[in-house]
Amino acid sequence: MTESNQMQWNLGGWLGAQLGGTVWILVAGILSLWVSVNTAIVVISLFVIANVIGLAIWRRRERFSAYAGIQILLPILGVVGSATVYVLDRSSIYESLQVGGTVSARYTYGVIIFVVAALMLVFYFQFGRKP
Repeated sequence: MTESNQMQWNLGGWLGAQLGGTVWILVAGILSLWVSVNTAIVVISLFVIANVIGLAIWRRRERFSAYAGIQILLPILGVVGSATVYVLDRSSIYESLQVGGTVSARYTYGVIIFVVAALMLVFYFQFGRKP
């Protein structure tokens, strides 16, 4: 990858994106322990699944570009994030975990979809298009 505009693999950047996209799931899982242990286990498992996949992508970084890696990771974070909201909402825990007001699960799904799509488009226009 010789172009200066090319996205490069970077451990700090990768772990920052991965953990930045999943740490809220871990926090929600820990907080839900006091309400429902079963729900907490599912939510913490979703956190672990997303991070295992992220680490697997990192370990296979020689097989594809950093751009391809982030374009794989983002939808995974979106699916796992949406699944987390679903599990918490179905357990009637989602709104009780929120501080400073409540946001509906439906609105949160929209935000997750919008943010994932927007980031994927930004990365596409920044790094994915061929000159």
